[in-house]
Amino acid sequence: MKIHRILFTAFVFVLSFTVQAQGLSENQRLLGYVQTDSITVSGGAFGAAGTFTIGAILTPQKLAAYAGCRVVGIRLAAALNLGRTRNFVYQVEGNNLTPAIEQNQRIYEGWNNVFFNGNGYEIQGNETLFYGFDYTETAEMVAADEGGLCGYGEDTDGGFYAYGNFGQGTGLYLLSNLGCLCVQLIVDVSSLPAHDIDITWFDAGFKYKKPGEKVDAMINFSNVGRNSISSYRLGYQLDDMDPVHETQTQSLVSGKMSLWQFSTKLPTDIANGMHTLKVFVDQVEGEPLAERSKNDTLSTSFAIYRNSYNRDKVLMEIYTDQNSLYAPYLNDAVKLLTKNNNNLTVVNVHRPDTPLGLSSAAYLHDLYAYTTPSFTFNRSYFPGEAYVAYDMNDYLPVIPAEMSANILSDMLMQDATTPSFATIGLQMSYDAATRSLRVKANGDVLPEAQAIYGDLALTLMLVEDGIKSPQVVYNSSIQRTKVNQDYLHDHVLRTYLTSPIGDLVPAANNQYEMSYDATLDANWNADKITVVALLTKKVDAVTDNNILDMDIINTSTLTMSEATGIVSLSTEARPSSNTIYTLDGRPVGGVLKPGIYIKDGKKIFIKNHIN
Repeated sequence: MKIHRILFTAFVFVLSFTVQAQGLSENQRLLGYVQTDSITVSGGAFGAAGTFTIGAILTPQKLAAYAGCRVVGIRLAAALNLGRTRNFVYQVEGNNLTPAIEQNQRIYEGWNNVFFNGNGYEIQGNETLFYGFDYTETAEMVAADEGGLCGYGEDTDGGFYAYGNFGQGTGLYLLSNLGCLCVQLIVDVSSLPAHDIDITWFDAGFKYKKPGEKVDAMINFSNVGRNSISSYRLGYQLDDMDPVHETQTQSLVSGKMSLWQFSTKLPTDIANGMHTLKVFVDQVEGEPLAERSKNDTLSTSFAIYRNSYNRDKVLMEIYTDQNSLYAPYLNDAVKLLTKNNNNLTVVNVHRPDTPLGLSSAAYLHDLYAYTTPSFTFNRSYFPGEAYVAYDMNDYLPVIPAEMSANILSDMLMQDATTPSFATIGLQMSYDAATRSLRVKANGDVLPEAQAIYGDLALTLMLVEDGIKSPQVVYNSSIQRTKVNQDYLHDHVLRTYLTSPIGDLVPAANNQYEMSYDATLDANWNADKITVVALLTKKVDAVTDNNILDMDIINTSTLTMSEATGIVSLSTEARPSSNTIYTLDGRPVGGVLKPGIYIKDGKKIFIKNHIN
């Protein structure tokens, strides 16, 4: 299921509750995002009559600790009597919602406990669950400007979703301005051990670090056992060095989440390359954990370097769809961003099954694009985010393009300062008569590059501006749309000159040189073509397992005009049947020497072929 999300996600984790929650037995807990029975928003509404399927989402990261437990009901709060409604739990599987369990029951104002008939649903721990209820908003509610929804706290990724078609296809849509929807799972935790702690999140800062640098790290952990805990010991370990432990005596009730922060200074003699920092639960109540699980330990990898280069360009790679309602809004913001930032290059990777799509780029959509449009900067991961990519789709229609560009500019500046370990120089030649293109890439490679990445890969792309193709655009509201037949698309990925995941860079003596030949498609405008070059880690395939290693080492670009300073190019002198003039207006003919001439009112450049 492609889930539509906002740009910035709050990293809030699943909490469960003790029997203090009303109406629960000793072996039952509440699982969800709402921490108390308090309600901070009452009367939330869609503002439109109809029935809406709403709820919250729990991912495998949040459910793993409860594998083997059974969902026996749902607890929810309503601002009004909602009548008899369907309460449900769905499994989210690929592009489908599969019913797990549901039950109809009358919902009254305030908190309601809905217990399912039968044995409920057993949590596997590796699934994603969408749970909630059908909410009917009547015409009377709309007229009174009073809805029946309740929320608590801040908007949180996972905390409030609606399922349906809201302008970008049928799917799960993250909603805002209510906080977390007041809905929770009632879970029988009889199968849990008496004492257990899981680490749910670990952040050790950005990927690239220097010897002697101070690392400020933080973990979130939760009591996922049945009983309260009064003493526990946590630890961390750098590579295979001696572990460091710290005992905590703060009481941790069942289901309670807590935070541990620690600092460590990296050794000054630590080697260049990749290293691992591990955090773990060592003891609970003075004893080793009775049962070890993968959730008792988390690790993160980081790179050590001593020398680096400045980046040539930052790549903003956009996974887009010309039929998306949000794409024009993002395009407007990107135009402003590129106008004000010379260190940025943009590549629009259109969805493969659309007119501007490219099948060889499908892997980028599969790995990065949880919605369209979404985007990455340098394909790099920001610690704490749910995905490598971002989107602004909830904001784009309601804030000015200038504000969206400012948000993007902050992200750009952050990625522009990250270190690079190899350079890219580009040269090109082009024969306008045969549309033959040759691109040569070369550069220097620091020893750090091999220590951190192993082998490097070069990716060369051809990108075109000003392509006329229909685009869904907006009128006065996002629900009222039309198709603009004259829309000009910029930064469109046309083809790869290399493998889509890059060709092996044959670095020798810390240098490399590679050449590629291609023939431009007759439908492409050569004057609008840009060569975009990327250096990444060389892999056999990019997967979910190695995606965090695939951030871009450096980016460089070269347009036809940048290569020559002239609009049109030719790779060799050749006769012409039309009159050609020198720059001072003298007609010339026959075989032309290398130089600048005027033909049909345009400058042309005759140059030697690149060897």
